[in-house]
Parts: sequence; C-alpha cells; structure tokens
Amino acid sequence: MRKSIQKWAYALVTCAFALALCVSFSACSSDDDSKGTDGIVPVLFSEFDGHYSVLYPLGLTNESVFVNISETLAGQQIDLTKPGDWAAGGSFVGGGPYEYDEHFFQNGSYVYLRKTGDHEIEFRFKYVWKDKSGVKTKEGSYKGKVTIQKDIIDKLHLQGYTAN
Repeated sequence: MRKSIQKWAYALVTCAFALALCVSFSACSSDDDSKGTDGIVPVLFSEFDGHYSVLYPLGLTNESVFVNISETLAGQQIDLTKPGDWAAGGSFVGGGPYEYDEHFFQNGSYVYLRKTGDHEIEFRFKYVWKDKSGVKTKEGSYKGKVTIQKDIIDKLHLQGYTAN
C-alpha cells in the first residue's frame, strides 16, 4: 500500500511542478529579460526523497514522458521489464505512472537518467507497449538544461505571486 501511495505522491509533486511552470510562462513578454524566459525550460527535473523525476515534453505535440527513479539507479540503463525502484509513463501510453508489477512495458523498454550538472541532465527512453491496435514504440533523448522547483518559485516571486 505504501508503494502505491508513494507512486502517486511523486506524480502529484510533478503535476504541481508542471502547473507552476505553466503559470510562470503566462507572464507578459514585455517584462521578460533578453533571454525570454529567465532560464525556464520546459524539461522539469526534481530530486525528492532519494528519487530523481523528470517530466519531458515531446516537442509541440502535447505529449510528454514521466520517469521517476531511485538516485541509486541514476546513470544506468533501466530495463522496464525488470523489477526495480522506478515508475514511468507518458501521455501517449495512457498516463501512468506504471511500475514493474503492472507488466505494462514490453521487451526493449528502458529509461536512462543522470544528472550532468546542477541544472543539466542526460535522459533517454524507449517505451514498447501493447494496445488494441498492436505493439507500439516511442523513443527519444534529451541532454541539456532543466528547470528545477526553485527556478519556478523564484520566477513566480519575480512576477508577484506569493503563497498565502
């Protein structure tokens, strides 16, 4: 039971993080600096309770990938058909997050996530899953800057938002 609650807690933290990011992008462009977004990028990364989480948008498609792994798995290619301290999902696979016990992912599915700096990650994924129309595959990678929770909070404070 605890693992199920923990899984949804991570998803909730990530959703709150994403909502704050959306609010931070709603500012008028006239008050932005020359960088346009004050360093806010759409790839969200968080460290929480010994886990790394990333929410990665797939271009302008309204699709995204979500991954949560134990810090001890960082820098390793994680086979999503094997047990481990991970959860993965995405808008194109019906949400999630899915864990090993759900046997959602098929052979060939993996994620790789590691921090390369304070605000930088390397991330790769390949999801293979079955649905009504057969076996589907989606893969991608990202290496670069990320937005962390502190970046969003700082941006919101600059825009005059305060927690009451």
